[in-house]
Parts: sequence; C-alpha cells; structure tokens
Amino acid sequence: MKRNPETMGFIAAMPDMEGQAGTPDNVPTSFQVFPYGEVTLQGEPPFLVDDQAMNSVIELFNARGIDMVIDYEHQTEGGEYASPDGKAPAAGWVKSLENRGIDGLWAKVEWTDTARELLAKREYRYYSPVFLVSKQGRRLVRLIRMALTNAPRLDWIRPIVAKNTQPTRSHEMEFMILLAKLLGLPETSTQEQVLAKVGELQASQPADEPVACKEALDALGLPETVGKSELVATIHALKQRPDYSKEIAALKAKLAARERDELVSAALKDGKITAAQKEWAETYALSDPEGFKLFAAKAPQVVPIDQLDLVQAPKPKSGIEDDVQLKINKMCGVDDETWKKYNP
Repeated sequence: MKRNPETMGFIAAMPDMEGQAGTPDNVPTSFQVFPYGEVTLQGEPPFLVDDQAMNSVIELFNARGIDMVIDYEHQTEGGEYASPDGKAPAAGWVKSLENRGIDGLWAKVEWTDTARELLAKREYRYYSPVFLVSKQGRRLVRLIRMALTNAPRLDWIRPIVAKNTQPTRSHEMEFMILLAKLLGLPETSTQEQVLAKVGELQASQPADEPVACKEALDALGLPETVGKSELVATIHALKQRPDYSKEIAALKAKLAARERDELVSAALKDGKITAAQKEWAETYALSDPEGFKLFAAKAPQVVPIDQLDLVQAPKPKSGIEDDVQLKINKMCGVDDETWKKYNP
C-alpha cells in the first residue's frame, strides 16, 4: 500500500514481544517498529534504518506534540481503505518512540479496550506503518501512523502477540551487544558508539600495547598480543562480511511456492476445489499452508471426480470441450465458427 513509490510506503516490520496472546492484560504495550539496518519491502527497493533515520523520525514525532494513531486496516487513509460508514476508529495511540540502537526503533503504545480484546483473541495479529523514505539514499525519514492488519507486506514477520515472547536477534546484533558489554557500554549502544569506545582505548595506549580485555579478544578470535589497530581492523572487516539475507529469503520463497503448488494440485485432484477457485487457493496456501491443509482435509468433495468417466464422455457438437468457454462465448455472442477461426 503506497502513495508515491519514490517517497512513501506501507510496511509491517518485526515486533519484539513483551506479552502473549490469551488475555488483554498480556497484550504488549511496546514493540519494535523497524529493525536496525537495511529493511526490505515487497515490490520496492530496500531502505535504510540507522541512527540518523531513527533520530529524524523521533524528532518529527516529538515536534508534533500529539499521540500517533494506530487504526484498523489503514481506514484513516480514506479512499479504497475507508470503512463503509466513513469512520476510522483508533485501535491505539503511540505515546513515544525510542531509538534503541542496533535493536531498532521502538514504539510505546496505549491500546483501546477493543483492540486489546482483538489482539488477545488473535483476531488481529500484525501491524503496518505508514512512512516516508528519502529519494536520495532511501533512508527512513518519517513515521506518519500505523494500522492493525492481517495482510502485512513484509515477508517472514512475527505477529504482535504470540506464545514465543523472546525477541529474535540477528548474529550481528548479538555480536555488537556482546562487544558493548565487554567494553563497559550499555546493550543499546549503537555501532558508532562501540567503535568510538574502541578508538578511545586505542588513543589512550601506545599502538604496540596489547589489548587487555581477554574476553573481547576471544570473541573476535584474536590472540592476547594483538594491538589496537588490528582490533579495529578486525571489527571493520566483520562489518563488511557478505549479507546472505536476500538469498535466504529467495530460497524460502521458492520452497513456499513449491509447497503451495503441491497443496493446490492435491486439492484439485481430490475434487476439494474447482478450477475457478485455484487462484484463491494458491493465495490461501501460500499465506497459511497449515490452515489450507486443514481446509482440504475437512472440505467436502465439490467436484465429483469419482463419478466422471472423462474418457468416454462425448465431445460437444461445437468442438469446444471447455464448458466454461462455451458459456462465455454464448454470453459474448461469439459463434463456434468465429471461436475456432481464432483459436485453432
């Protein structure tokens, strides 16, 4: 969902849980709006979320001096997203935004009673921010509002409420948190702050003096006799390592598509869906394969395949074997000769 492909987009990012589904009291009151680093969005180039981006978003939010609305299904946007009655009730309000360094941009939220009930019952599980990115550099610059939705655009996201309440951190994040601890810095320190601390240590000691923190050296795989210059170089080299996240995402997408095709093919073969339902079934099987399996297991046979003898079935006089095409031709006033002329 977007207004300008160069500047605006809608995305659902990975929230970090502080509660789980079950009761309204367990619904989380804060979550990660955007992860730190490069963020990918379906059908769009990636954009950057770094300290500059997060600080810009927080500054603009604070400058307005009002809470940010979280609505349902982007109804505040109006147009095709408007509700039939023209209303756009709030699901909650963002009270504050926080830059948590390599842990990303976080929002503190006050949910309405209705929204808490819906989230607790898992009738709503995801959210989608409305935001702006810069044309130059594609950096996040502003967060406009958010919406509860069950159709987010970002793949492989975690729901707002789930049984698993522990956050999932990338290897890079875990490494930076460990390094920050070893340097005596808070866990929320940014990469720039960690490197600045290393620079301070380097400046305070002779270049050939060995690093004193053995734990940090062990984590980096360096000997105790290494100098500060080599330590800094090692850290920068680790930051430059290849990012295989896109390749992993592409592989997961291929596997998901293969499973979708197998599930839909089996449902067609068993007569659980008609040919006209194939597109719907493919969408369902791709978004929720387990749910589609349950559907296929419980659905009655709508196409009596076991009662048809297609081999001995007589062909229509028109020569057109597709009953659906015959009906379409009849409605459009296309006679059999014209159809066969352009469809040999």
